[in-house]
Amino acid sequence: MLNGEQDLDVNLNEYGIPHPDTGWSRGRTVIENAVFAPPVDDFGPYPTCGVFDKNGDVPTAAHWRENKRVSQPVCERPKPTAYLSGTHIYGGFLFGHFGHFLVESLTRLWVTDEPYAKSFLFMPRRENCKSFRSYQTAMLDILAPDVPAQLVSQAVEVERLIIPGQAFGLGAISRGTPEFRSMLRARMSKLPTNGPKKIYISRTLHSAVGGVLNEEILEENFAENGYTIMHPQKMSISEQLIWYNSAEYIVGVDSSAFHLYAFVGRPDQKVALILRRNVDAVSHIVSQIEGMIERQPTIINSLVAEWMPERYKFGFHQSLGEANHDDIRIKLISEGFLKSEKKWRVPTSDEALTAVRIGEKSKGETLVRRVLQKRIFA
Repeated sequence: MLNGEQDLDVNLNEYGIPHPDTGWSRGRTVIENAVFAPPVDDFGPYPTCGVFDKNGDVPTAAHWRENKRVSQPVCERPKPTAYLSGTHIYGGFLFGHFGHFLVESLTRLWVTDEPYAKSFLFMPRRENCKSFRSYQTAMLDILAPDVPAQLVSQAVEVERLIIPGQAFGLGAISRGTPEFRSMLRARMSKLPTNGPKKIYISRTLHSAVGGVLNEEILEENFAENGYTIMHPQKMSISEQLIWYNSAEYIVGVDSSAFHLYAFVGRPDQKVALILRRNVDAVSHIVSQIEGMIERQPTIINSLVAEWMPERYKFGFHQSLGEANHDDIRIKLISEGFLKSEKKWRVPTSDEALTAVRIGEKSKGETLVRRVLQKRIFA
C-alpha cells in the first residue's frame, strides 16, 4: 500500500496505462516525507526517476507515453540534497520541445484545490533542460496562476507531496480526464474574445522541417475567403490563446499549434485539420481536440504523395506533403468552412515543381516522390 490517500474511488493497485475515464489517472496520492528523484546521469529513453517513499517507488508518479512507462522505478532511496518544507505538488517531466511540453508536461496541473501548496515540482527530461523558457512560464502562469513552478535537478525530500494522476498525455489518455478538461475550461473561459472569427493557422514559416507543398497558395485562398492568417511563431502564448478562444472557424495544416488550440477548444467551434503527413501521430491531436469540442474535428486528407530523402520509405514528421488543392476546396465546402462561389486557386505544375526545389534546398538534399498507397483518416 502507498503511504498516502486518494480523492476518488480508484484502484491504486492498478498502475497500468492511464485511461481518461477511470483508474489512477483521476486520483491523487499524498505522500509524507517523499523523496522527489529527478534523473541524474541517465536521460535516455527510459530514465530512472520519480518519487520514493518509505515503501519504495511510488507508481502514480510514473510518466506514461502510449503503452510504455517512460520513467523507470526508483529502486533505492536517493540521498536528498535539500529539504522542502510544507506542501508541494508533483508536476513530472519538463520537456523542452514545444509540442511535448504542451502534451506531456502539463498533465498533472488539474489539481487546483490545494490552497497551501508552495509549488509545482518539475524535473528535467533532458540534461540540457536547465530552466523554464518564456513560453513555458506563460503557459504555467495561465494554468496554475496561484502556484509557482520550480525545476529541481537533484533529489530533494519533501515534507508533503501531492501526486496528481497523469490526466493527459500521448496514447489513450490524450482525450484527457474529466478533471483535466474541467480545469482547462475554467482557466480558458477567462480569456478575452476580441480576436478574429475565422483563422487559418499557417505553417509556412516552419515548412523547412515539414509541411504541405505550396502552402502559401492555401494562405492566399483562405485570405480570399475571409480568414485571417495566423503565424503562431510570431505571437505570444497569450495572444495565440486569445485568437483560438475568439474564433468560430479554425483551419490549418496539422502541427503542434493544434495541441495549444485544444486547450481552449469548445463545442461551438468548427475545426478542420489539413493533413501534411500520412502518419498516425496526428491521432493524438485529433483525440485531444475531440475531448474538448465533444466530437471529432474535420480531417482533410487530400495527400497524393509525400516528398522525402531517398533513405526514407514512408512519410515522417519532416516529409513534404503533396496535396490535391482542389480536393481540399471541395471538402472545405462540404463541411461548411467555405462558400462554393468564392475564389480558390490551384497550384500550377511549375509552382509545384518550384516548391519541391525549395524543399530540397532547405533540406540540403534531393527528395524523392513516394505515392500514397492508402490514406489515413480517409
